[in-house]
Amino acid sequence: MKKGWKMLGILSAVFALLFTVACGNETKDTAGAGEKTVTLGVWKGTEAENTTRKKLIADFEKESGIKVKEKVYNDYETQLQTDLVGGTAPDVFYVDAYLAPSLIEKKVLAPLDDYISKTKDFDTDDFYKPVYRAFTGDDKAQYGLPKDYSTLGIYYNENMFADAGIDPNTIPTTADKMGAFLENLKAKLPKDVVPSAFTADLARQMYIAQASGEPIIDKDGYSNLDNSKIIAALQPLVDWYQKGLIKRPADLGQDWSGDSFGAGKAAMMVEGNWAIAHLKQNFPDVKFGMKEIPTIDGKKGTMVFTVSYSMNAAAKDKDAAWELMQYFTGKTGMKTWAEGASVLPSRQSVAKEMNIETDAILKPFVAGAEYATPWQDGTTLSIVADQYKNMLPSALKGEMTLKEAMTKATESANNDIKTQLKN
Repeated sequence: MKKGWKMLGILSAVFALLFTVACGNETKDTAGAGEKTVTLGVWKGTEAENTTRKKLIADFEKESGIKVKEKVYNDYETQLQTDLVGGTAPDVFYVDAYLAPSLIEKKVLAPLDDYISKTKDFDTDDFYKPVYRAFTGDDKAQYGLPKDYSTLGIYYNENMFADAGIDPNTIPTTADKMGAFLENLKAKLPKDVVPSAFTADLARQMYIAQASGEPIIDKDGYSNLDNSKIIAALQPLVDWYQKGLIKRPADLGQDWSGDSFGAGKAAMMVEGNWAIAHLKQNFPDVKFGMKEIPTIDGKKGTMVFTVSYSMNAAAKDKDAAWELMQYFTGKTGMKTWAEGASVLPSRQSVAKEMNIETDAILKPFVAGAEYATPWQDGTTLSIVADQYKNMLPSALKGEMTLKEAMTKATESANNDIKTQLKN
């Protein structure tokens, strides 16, 4: 009984203190009552990206009168999902395209269609279609606006090609001729140089696997990697690898193709535009050129990786959140971002204004934005990708056939998917 009265006395004192503090802050709280604030969730990018984002925020605050509070995630996916579950997620935050289907399914992203339709001169047709559609849900609603993007292209070492007496313009534009080209290139390169570095990852080969029209994931979310048409599409990679025409960075003593290419271990590589800055900074003596990815059976293909600004479905002031989103992804804001952060703008008009479409190095990446396959496919993609990455090396090394490897990858992935879908 005494403990009860003692606790009551403590609580009374606490409430009295809170009341006193509240009264003491009354003038201060009232003064800031009309000020709007939007929280923005991001991950830490490059120095150029971080600096440019600060400028964008300052420009937006000056123009709108809305304050922006940043939340920087070190472990983006884990921390963001924890915040979403706990109700502490920012009003607007980055969403990687591959994660979008899962967040849309969980209904934690706000549909943007009403805001888009009511905003004058916010031209959604100006976005590259594959990039924009990466954030369109199965319900046809739009759940994000792409801030930028990256695609894949072929890098070639100008000096190595010159020494080999091979004109870069003879790099095949069709995949069926690539094997013979690589064999000819290999014969003219030093023995310690491989024709091309190669990343054995589904994020780089999804467009190849699906070139026949067969999806890597079926309509129920299960792996389709053991499909005979998909195996046939991927088989040339295994053949080239076993002939020594392509090698993984690990085979060449590096962790990434960009380093293998920069170190002169490979005359070519298939990489994204993010490798440009890396090469210029770390391998300034390497002169390189760019080509588009070859067509497969007459169809153009590459991968596109993109990130959106998306709105939290639980955002307290959605109108203010939308103001930030439309400013950051509008023509003025996007140009500021693309120029300052050295990234590709997701709006075609901005690319033209910046003359990116005519830049010899960037042109192949921009061209790919028109027809690229987004790195995205439902909520089970990561499981399928992990098993692909686990099993493909066995086929490359000849430890099993590609059919055997993809059958095992499919079985393992589907066992995991069954567990996920049940939960």
